[in-house]
Amino acid sequence: MIRLATAAGDLDLPGLTLSLDVSNPYFQTDAIPGTTTLPIDVPWSKPNLVALNFPDRYRGPGGPPPVGAQLYVDGVLYRVGKLVYLAANTKARTFSYTFVADAADLATDIRDVLISDLDLGTVPLVRTNLSPAYVLAPVRNAAFFDDKNPAYLSHVLNYYVNGAFPVGAGYPLAPLPYLVPVLRKVLGHFGWTITGPWVDDPEIQQVVLYSDRVLDAAATDVVLSQHVPTISVGALLLGTQNAFCLGYGFNPVRRELRITALRDVAAAARAGYVDRVGTKQKSTPNDTNGFLLRLAPDTEDELDKTLDVGWQQLRVGAGGELLESLAGSLHQVRAVDELVAGRTWLLPALEAKGASLPDDESRIGLRLLLYRGLQPDSQGHAYPLASREAENLAGTSVGNYALSWAGPKGLYQAWHQPWLDFRSRAVASEYLTQFRVADLLALDPGTAERVDEHLHFWEKITLSLSADRRLRQATVTYRELL
Repeated sequence: MIRLATAAGDLDLPGLTLSLDVSNPYFQTDAIPGTTTLPIDVPWSKPNLVALNFPDRYRGPGGPPPVGAQLYVDGVLYRVGKLVYLAANTKARTFSYTFVADAADLATDIRDVLISDLDLGTVPLVRTNLSPAYVLAPVRNAAFFDDKNPAYLSHVLNYYVNGAFPVGAGYPLAPLPYLVPVLRKVLGHFGWTITGPWVDDPEIQQVVLYSDRVLDAAATDVVLSQHVPTISVGALLLGTQNAFCLGYGFNPVRRELRITALRDVAAAARAGYVDRVGTKQKSTPNDTNGFLLRLAPDTEDELDKTLDVGWQQLRVGAGGELLESLAGSLHQVRAVDELVAGRTWLLPALEAKGASLPDDESRIGLRLLLYRGLQPDSQGHAYPLASREAENLAGTSVGNYALSWAGPKGLYQAWHQPWLDFRSRAVASEYLTQFRVADLLALDPGTAERVDEHLHFWEKITLSLSADRRLRQATVTYRELL
């Protein structure tokens, strides 16, 4: 039995049968799926008009706004989400709505919202790299000012020498915000929190975003929204997800996003599982033919034309399925310091015009680096290193992760391989299973299920919910663990 409630009252839905799809967010790389229903025909009655805030009276663009709603199954609150208006049928005297929850609900809120338009906070400018919000680390970009700043002789943003960041027109500062705090601020704007082992990883907490906007010479504060790329909230989430092979688990009741590395999900699959009783309906062979892993190229970077770009992609097997992250990184060069004779240092680098004036548009996409703290240059003097790789100038290891694809610390072996190995073998099957409301409430995208003595991850669960019958069964699409 189902009930849909809004702040203004319950919907009157006599005889309604509702089809509900629950998608596992771990199986999609081009969208963040959630819980959605097929269109619901809502009678044009007075109670429903009140519950839906009188959609018949709305005259603004885009149709009536979504209405907050709660979906109860067999008397138990299952999901908090939104009723999204689709259409009105004046002849049949019905409105058409769909109920969305989890990521689908969040997607309704974040549609077309740019992270640079959000209030990400304003923090003091600190030249000691003790700010929890950003770091200052040298980045070589000879083309940043496009010959409009003759004092910029170092060709390095955040230039560092003799243990300090010099002051003056020739030494522009471009703060690099930490990724995890940005994610927290962005999701917090919509009332969501972030938890999970991935955000608690100390090295992940050192991931920063490259900023192509420099501070005004007189600045004493850093407005963080001015130092993030002009990309949508969805692009930030998907870019991060696909770079590190992450699983997003949404809890709409607590409004909590739990981020988990899928390598950990694959590794723990046989450690604990749920038994399920079901009858197989059909099975489909695995047609995976390898993967082509790709970081988004930076079309503005002239260095892509002259330096090796092999680190930006990796072919696994036949490379049949493209997995492209909206995130990327920067080239890394051993550069001669143009101001200090005999000094060589390892720097992230690009060659593209930056945003040096308040009204300049940011041209950069989502470009990630790892802050490695103070590391020695060729003369043994320490400087703050932001890096794509996990070694410093001398070849000494400075971390466990890199932001290129290949190598034992690269994105593929460190993050993607266990999950892609599972995906390359998993056989798809569909079962009609016994399913009660307790099963619905206990669903976990990372918990394996044993059916017919075989272990599976569920990919999609399809339910038929009635206004006058209890939940008894579900159709489940599985991926078998072989």
